[in-house]
Amino acid sequence: MPKYRVDQPITLYGGELILTDAQASARAHSLEQVKKGRYTIVQPVQFKIGEEIVIPGEPDKALAQRVTKLERTAGAANGE
Repeated sequence: MPKYRVDQPITLYGGELILTDAQASARAHSLEQVKKGRYTIVQPVQFKIGEEIVIPGEPDKALAQRVTKLERTAGAANGE
């Protein structure tokens, strides 16, 4: 799954995300854990510039204008 860097502050209102423990902890009141590292949004969550998130599937056009898809580096795990 592709990883994205946030280029402009964003608010997400629904869907699933893959987050680090630190990111999820800061937003625990707005997320429901599906399995380790994967969360469903139950209340709007915000992300600031520079944060990296994994969005299953392709982002919609509005979101795609606010994030940059990060290329996999050599030796990156295929599980991403």
